Parts: sequence; C-alpha cells; structure tokens
Amino acid sequence: MKRLILAAVLGYCVATLPCRADEPVQIPKEEFEQMLDTYRLVLEDYVDPADRKKLFTEAIRGMLSALDPHSRYLDKDDLEDLERIHSGQYVGIGIGVEMLNGQILVRDVAEDSPADRAGVRAGDSVVAIDGAPLFGLRDSQVASRVHGEPGTTVELTLARRGDTPLRTVTVARATLREHTVSVQRLDGDIARIRISEFGGGTVAELIAALRQLDGPQPVKGIVLDLRNNPGGLLPAAVGVAGAFLPQGAVVFTSTGRLPESNSTIAVSPRFFGKPGAADAYDQLPAFAQAIPLAVLVNGSSASAAELVAGALQDHGRGKVIGARTYGKGSIQTVLPLTDESAIKLTIARYYTPNGREVQAQGIVPDVQVAPAAAKDGDDTLLFREADMANHLPASSASPDAAPAGRPVVEDSKSFGSASDRALQAAMVQLHPAPPSGQALGSAWRGISAMFRRSRS
Repeated sequence: MKRLILAAVLGYCVATLPCRADEPVQIPKEEFEQMLDTYRLVLEDYVDPADRKKLFTEAIRGMLSALDPHSRYLDKDDLEDLERIHSGQYVGIGIGVEMLNGQILVRDVAEDSPADRAGVRAGDSVVAIDGAPLFGLRDSQVASRVHGEPGTTVELTLARRGDTPLRTVTVARATLREHTVSVQRLDGDIARIRISEFGGGTVAELIAALRQLDGPQPVKGIVLDLRNNPGGLLPAAVGVAGAFLPQGAVVFTSTGRLPESNSTIAVSPRFFGKPGAADAYDQLPAFAQAIPLAVLVNGSSASAAELVAGALQDHGRGKVIGARTYGKGSIQTVLPLTDESAIKLTIARYYTPNGREVQAQGIVPDVQVAPAAAKDGDDTLLFREADMANHLPASSASPDAAPAGRPVVEDSKSFGSASDRALQAAMVQLHPAPPSGQALGSAWRGISAMFRRSRS
C-alpha cells in the first residue's frame, strides 16, 4: 500500500511515497475491547437499527478529528476533489470552503469564476445552500452540495461580517478549467506573473510565460504575484521555485517521526513536466535565474505559496513584499482504506532552506505593505492557520513571529491596478535607479505611466 504526500492548505495530492514505522504500534487490548463493546452496544441497544457502515466511518472520522485540522477522513467526494486538482478541470462555481469554529467559511474564490462574478468573497460564511441550513455538516458535505451538472444553479445564503442582513446569491455551475498563470507587462521592462494556484499545469504555463517574455523586448525584472494563492501541488511549487533558482538549490526540508518524513528537496528536472516530458527543464529561458525578482504575498498566501516565497527569500533571489502569510507549514499523507475512502494524516513540518518554520507563523515579508481593504470593507472575516481549532503548533517560535492580526481581504481584481500598493512597492524595488539619484521619483513616474497604459 502506498501513501500520497500532500503539502497544501487544500490538501492536494502530490507524490507517492512508501511509509513504514520502524516498529508496529501495539494497541492495548483494553482500548480495542472498549471500542468493540461500544460498537456492539449501539448495534444492540440503540432505539432504531443503526447503519453499520456509517457507524464505522464516523468512528474513524471522530478519531482523526482529535488531531490537527488537516488530518481527516476522505470519502468519495474528497477523493474526486483530489483528482480534480490533477486534471485541472471540474464542474462547480469556483470556491473552496473550510470549517472554522463550527462555521463553513469560503476559503478562496477562483478568479473570474461564477462565484467571483456573483460577488462571493473569501471570508464569507455559508449559512445555507438551496435554503437548507448547513449546521452540523462537514466542509466536504458542503462541497458535495455545491457540485452538480453544468448549467444548473445553486443558491448560497451568505453572512458577511459588518453586514446585518443575510445575502442570498444564485450561482450557475460551470465546467471550469484552471489556468493558473497569467502575465501582465508593466512599464515596458517589468512583468507581473500571477500564479493563482499550484496545479498540474502550472509549471508548463510558467515556462510558456517566461519564453513569451524572452523576446525582442526582454524584461528587466519580474514581479511574482502569489497573493490569494491557497497552495496546491508540491511538485508544482518546487518547479516554480526552481525556475528562478539554480539546479540543486534546496527548496525546503521536512521533519517528522517517520524516516521518510525527514528529507531535503532541491531543484531538479524531475519537477518540471509530467512523465514523458523530462526535457521541460531545458525549455526554461536562461534569463529566469538571473533576472531581478520581487515576490508578492498576503495573508491568503498559503502552504505551497509560502514554500516558494520562503525559498526565494532565503536564497536572496528577490525581496518578498506584502503582508505576513497564512502559516500552513505541514505535510500530509493519504492512506487508502478502500477504493472510495482514505485517511489524510499530518506526518511532517516543512522548513525554508535556512531552517525557518512556516507552521502557525507564516513568512514575514522583507518589505511589509498594508493591503488596501476590499471594496466590501475590512470586516469580512479571514483567518490564519493559527486560528484553526487544534492547529499544529510551531515546534519553536521564530524571532520575528510576533502575533499577526487578522488578514485583510484583498480582491484579486485590484491586483495590477492603480490602487495596488504592494505592486507599487515591488516596482520601486525593481526599477533601475537613474544616475541622477532621483530613483524614487523616476520609479513612481514609471508606475504612473504603467497605470495609464493598463487602463487603456
């Protein structure tokens, strides 16, 4: 039996790895007998006949609920979600949900998705679906209610902090194809590369974007925008970091109780492309590993996005700019139980190349820029890993791990606009200084020109 290593706030499958304990754990006989006695008593004495399969499933689910929030039982719908991440195509409305303190919260909203166009925002609390309250449901059950056939609609009842009345929106389901990389040319010689998520096609999309920029008018700097990126596939994250780092550079290390959990992952051609496409690494333009770089992050940059930002920061490859990140620095493994079920278990913490821990602390930017509030105001509820019930604590506190306030909701539509303060700071970092010594003024004039062009 094999396990699948995961390293994303969304719990995405990323690689296979056999894991064995050195010695099998001995379960005390009295504990095992107590579980069997409880099972028998329920079957014999409960007022109505009990569903054996449901009892057994919920017993497993309850056992895992005593652990951190990323350790959980996976049913058929959850496993289909994992497959969706690999394929990059699914039917839905473009939201991710997560349970926090009994509430179902919208964790992220895909850009230009049906939910995005309907006004659903990260941090919204989903109170009901099609008029049916969600109290007591798990996030996977909520996700299954959102899924359906293309063209059908789903009605969401939402609560937003600061809004008194509940809001109801009707959203049409659609077949969504996830394109995770977009490019915006700024002021002629700077490019902004936005990665919305780390999916199966992200590395190939990034290589294509870099080759596109390697033309007759080459860029002089790149802004890598990882804001509102919830994470994704670990090989994709290593591949993205590896596009800007030399081969063999360490991207992250991990530690855990299993021997296989203690590893060092470095840039390698194997992280570029799928089987049969091993030459993808050779398609990287040479300029990518030397070009000036800035990395944008915020409180919704999580897991794989934090891994990339931390690696580039530790190697001095570019300044990290924005707000402290989410703080999801753990690795999960998926252990199949049946063809339609599995358990996901946290087995390791991961660290940046310099040994900084991300879990429950996040990545602290080199240049901190307070984000502008989303148009709906600052009161929309967002959360960090450290806000999650039973979250895995950091193994040791970082010197710069001061308590972080609640992250401010940032609308992805504002990224790249005239109000984008973090991008402005990145442009100041990347714009070449003129010989006159008025570098700052020149940079701001360049930014102004950029915004004029982007609005045309």
